[in-house]
Amino acid sequence: MNHLAHFKLASGHPKLLVGNLLADHVKGRLNGQFDAGIETGIRLHRAIDAYTDSHPVVTSSHARLDAPYRRYGGIITDIVYDHFLAVHWRSFDQRSLEDFCQTSLGEVMDYHQYLSAPAKERTLRMQRSKSMEHYGSPDFIERSFVYLSGRLKRKNPLASGFTQFEKHKNSLESDFMAFFPALQKFASDWVEQHNKQLAYGTHCDYS
Repeated sequence: MNHLAHFKLASGHPKLLVGNLLADHVKGRLNGQFDAGIETGIRLHRAIDAYTDSHPVVTSSHARLDAPYRRYGGIITDIVYDHFLAVHWRSFDQRSLEDFCQTSLGEVMDYHQYLSAPAKERTLRMQRSKSMEHYGSPDFIERSFVYLSGRLKRKNPLASGFTQFEKHKNSLESDFMAFFPALQKFASDWVEQHNKQLAYGTHCDYS
C-alpha cells in the first residue's frame, strides 16, 4: 500500500503516522534507536506490507495484469489501490480527504525532530503539492507510473503501466473494495494488540 492507505490505517496515533512515514527509510531490526511508539509505527507499516503482499485478493490483482507487468504487480497495485481509496474515501472516513491529509501531515511535522532529513523533506513536499489529495486523479496515477519507471535501475514497462489501469480498472476496483475492509480489520487488531506499548512507551521487539 502507498502513503494514503498507510496514513489511514495509522490514523488516530500520531507516532504511528511518523513511524509509517519513516518505514520507507529504515531497514533492518529495530533495537530501541527510535521512540517506542514510532518503532511501533514502523512495525505496523511492515506488518501491513507483509499482509498485503500475501493476501489472495492482491495476488489475484497481480495476476490480472498482462504478462510483462506482473513482476511489477506490487508497485502497480500500491498506486492503483491508493487511487481507489481516494475515489471511495467517503466509504471509509467521515472527514474530507483534504482535511485528513493535511491533518495527518501536520501531526507528522509535530514530531519533526524524529524525522530524517529525507523523511522531513518528503513530508514538506507532500504538504506543498497536496500529493495524497491528488491520488483520485487518473492523471496523477499516470504520472506516478512514469516517475517510478525512471526510479528503477533496470529496464521496466512501468512508464506504460497506465494502460493496465485502464484495461483492468473495473476488476482492480472490485479487488480493492473486497480487500481494504479486511486490511482495516487486520491493522485495527494489530494496533489494539500493541496498544499497551503505545500507551506506556515501553520497548518490545515485534520484528
